Amino acid sequence: MPAIIKPEDIWVIIPAFNEGPVIRGVVAHIRQCGYPNILVVDDGSTDDTAAQAELGGAMVISHLVNRGAGAVAQTGLYYARKKGIRFVAQMDADGQHHPEDLARMMTRMAKGDCDIAIGSRFVEKKGDVPWIRVLYNQISNVFTNWFCRRWYSDTQSGFRLLNRHAIERLELHIDGFGYCSEMIIQAEMLNLKVAEIPISVSYTDYSMSKGQNLHTGVITAINLIWKLVFTPKN
Repeated sequence: MPAIIKPEDIWVIIPAFNEGPVIRGVVAHIRQCGYPNILVVDDGSTDDTAAQAELGGAMVISHLVNRGAGAVAQTGLYYARKKGIRFVAQMDADGQHHPEDLARMMTRMAKGDCDIAIGSRFVEKKGDVPWIRVLYNQISNVFTNWFCRRWYSDTQSGFRLLNRHAIERLELHIDGFGYCSEMIIQAEMLNLKVAEIPISVSYTDYSMSKGQNLHTGVITAINLIWKLVFTPKN
């Protein structure tokens, strides 16, 4: 029988670095969709990101310096483990993700056949994805899927839902964007079940100015391979 997942069972964790202009609205939108528990990890912002997130209704944890999206994921998972949180949803702070899609990810998670649900922009074509983002994603997919048993269509998606089993087992080490790939590769190594769920995205001039570009994507891939190949395993 499928499990019952309630919106209040989920903590939405958002990495935010200098997102003052938009973060309050992003948090408010998530709350309007019925998800009351929101944690914004302010990653060493130099603007009013933390204050705006709190005004939107989020709890805020702040890094003293900018460490990267992967470090935020580590902070979020550490918080979830300590608090006994059942489900963690990861979403970007720039407004490109639609919190309405979280319901679909919850439905799949409730079936009990996945520990990590990844919101994929490419399982189905839902909205226009700029060609440069498609190109970057394809390059990153090649690097990531090389280390995987399965082929994943959107290895760099920042929209994910994790259950308690995944929260407890994952031990991320990459501070930068490479954590997206690291999570998938590590999940397979730990025999965690991963599913991709189609989502819609909205790109604006603001969101396009955030995140990764082709240059940072190549650097991310190189750093990922270096850590996977040359970092000693415990």
